[in-house]
Amino acid sequence: MAAQLLSLSDGPSLLLDKPILLVGRHEECDIQLNSRKISRKHCVIAQVGETLLVHDLGSTNGVRVNGVRVDDATLKTGDELVIGNFRYQIHVDQRRDMVEPPAPPVSKAAGAPNHPVSEDDILEAADEPVPLPEPGEAEPRADGSYPMPPELRVKADTSPPPAVD
Repeated sequence: MAAQLLSLSDGPSLLLDKPILLVGRHEECDIQLNSRKISRKHCVIAQVGETLLVHDLGSTNGVRVNGVRVDDATLKTGDELVIGNFRYQIHVDQRRDMVEPPAPPVSKAAGAPNHPVSEDDILEAADEPVPLPEPGEAEPRADGSYPMPPELRVKADTSPPPAVD
């Protein structure tokens, strides 16, 4: 999710390029707004999944969303965010790159072109993960698991326990 704060005042427009951004006057802030109306650590802007949040850190002049002073708020495209004396319009790009689902295996029906279907193609088209055997392993059990190879099995210790004095 790409998000921006588009400046509606004299301040800079801001690209929100990290999941959590600290906003304020302090040099340690991710976004530094140099104004006496901005607290040293004014607010936090966070991207949580597809949601953009703002949290006021007890600043003197507060944070306003659409004209209302808030401690916490969810931001949406078109909202107006005021931090001290800086006004921004929120722009959140909700587009995600669409990943095409894998094509189902081609059946060899009558009249269909004779394209070979590999085992990899079938596995890639599966909805659920498929356990694969390690080289040299036996066939899978009915539940899909594989038996432990003999060289990895722990042998029971049949020696008597040590004597306790």
